[in-house]
Amino acid sequence: MAKQVTLSPSALNLFKDCSRCFWLEKVKNIKRPRGIFPSLPGGMDRVIKTYFDTFRAQGTLPPELRIDALKGIHLYNDQAQLERWRAWRTGLQYHDEDGLVLSGMLDDLLVKEGAYIPFDYKTKGSPTNEEDATKYYQTQLDCYALMLEGNGFKTAGYGFLLYYSPKEVGENGRVSFEIQPIRIGTDTARAKDLFRRALAILTSPAPEAAPKCEYCGWLEKFRK
Repeated sequence: MAKQVTLSPSALNLFKDCSRCFWLEKVKNIKRPRGIFPSLPGGMDRVIKTYFDTFRAQGTLPPELRIDALKGIHLYNDQAQLERWRAWRTGLQYHDEDGLVLSGMLDDLLVKEGAYIPFDYKTKGSPTNEEDATKYYQTQLDCYALMLEGNGFKTAGYGFLLYYSPKEVGENGRVSFEIQPIRIGTDTARAKDLFRRALAILTSPAPEAAPKCEYCGWLEKFRK
């Protein structure tokens, strides 16, 4: 396998969803069709980062996060390093023994008693629950923990997602949000195993499609 192979948490989610779609994208450069990408989540992500960076400079948490669930936790204070991890060209990386790379862009990082906690912001149309958050973002947090440990950062064994969902609109277009911090346990061994299984697929013939993959299902109907 070529040494320059790099995967991301989103690529591993694609592998979990349908190994054939993953293989087609990474081996044949045939990507799933996608619609228009909404710009609002990206805008929210940008202003939330700026908001947290303001409190990082003050050495404190925003008032809404000064809660029992986050007691003893503070924001990672190396702004320059965090900016590098947030950028796709210089993102956080894990290198395996063969020189293959798992790379991701970290939103933020929390610290508690010398242990590091991956921290990611999410926007959603309505409040969520722990089951759904785990279903969609377990792999992402597992991978961030693996990448952190690969760079010598001891992790706490869990990460946090911070959900923002719109609650109401006030005067002058001011929108208030429901804010939900959700703690999810992380497993670096699980991330490493998933990474290795995904890499192994790339040197094999095209795998079978996942039974419920709507993309592969549509293609089979088209061929008929």
